[in-house]
Amino acid sequence: MVQKPHKTVDKALPTLAERQRDLLRAVIREYIATAEPVASAALVRRYGLDVSSATVRNALAALEELGLLTHPHTSAGRVPTDLGYRYFIESLMPHPSLLPAEQLTVSHQFQQAMSNTAEWLRLAASTLARLTAEAAIVTPPSPTRSLLKHVEAVPISERRVLLVAVLDGGAVHQQLVELSEPVTIEHLRRLSSRLTETLGTSDASAVRASMGMETGADRELLGALARLLEQHGATAVRDVYYDGIQNIMAQPEFTETDSVRDVVRFLEDRTRLVSILPADLGAGDVHVAIGSEHRLEHLRGFSLVFGRYGGGSDVVGYVGVMGPTRMDYARSIGAVRYVGSLMSDLVRVMEGD
Repeated sequence: MVQKPHKTVDKALPTLAERQRDLLRAVIREYIATAEPVASAALVRRYGLDVSSATVRNALAALEELGLLTHPHTSAGRVPTDLGYRYFIESLMPHPSLLPAEQLTVSHQFQQAMSNTAEWLRLAASTLARLTAEAAIVTPPSPTRSLLKHVEAVPISERRVLLVAVLDGGAVHQQLVELSEPVTIEHLRRLSSRLTETLGTSDASAVRASMGMETGADRELLGALARLLEQHGATAVRDVYYDGIQNIMAQPEFTETDSVRDVVRFLEDRTRLVSILPADLGAGDVHVAIGSEHRLEHLRGFSLVFGRYGGGSDVVGYVGVMGPTRMDYARSIGAVRYVGSLMSDLVRVMEGD
């Protein structure tokens, strides 16, 4: 299953006649291969179309009116829009999969690396970069939720409290909280014991749900505790393995140094990277975000294809590729899905399943 991003292009996918579908498919294939605007004469010549160039031009103009194609300037051929790529993925793309021989080779490589987590994470990134000729991104498997283990509210003054949260796994987070009303040392001691007892093993959503039963300073401290858990979850991806930056540098769209520099900065910024990871993916699903569908403006010249991997627990990681909007989507989706399935197998072995 291919999933759209949560906020996709506003325009709904139009209904196309068979000839329009064939022409849109041909334009996208040509543009992916050449990075050059596609002229009607080239389509007639290369695809053996039994119609005149004028007929093809009229059909391309109709596809442009529907928002599926555009052209850089008046005399140029057409290029796909983000909506055109979305239509291709949803309706025209061949079944995304790797060749059996490629699957066998990749599977054998992973079997040899399965005893070393860091090795197979690096292998996943290099394999995806090689298979897709894009930049590959891989995150290590980690818990999907930050669970609370112990809470301590330490008094600093009558209205100032140091909130200390110990999480399952040993991480310790602290936050200074300014209260709207004074509290006593004894009240904070009882509150710490009560929260530890009632909210131990809870995640951020459970802590927020319990706020409705509290008032005053207790409610303020619970809100701060929920934010601590949410912030920990947002920064849980501390290591990111990536490969193939040189693949993006070789693309004609990104000959400007600033474009490549923006990509590197994005990959190294864990907080921004985490913000685009699709949390609601199921096993085997792939999330595709194209150009203008991105929330982050500096990504709007790129497409991202992400899959999620994991075992039977809440421990998951992500595999994905990043490239120009004219990437080979079938190839990228097939590669991400297959590498993700191999990594899920490795996580299950690590968990002893």
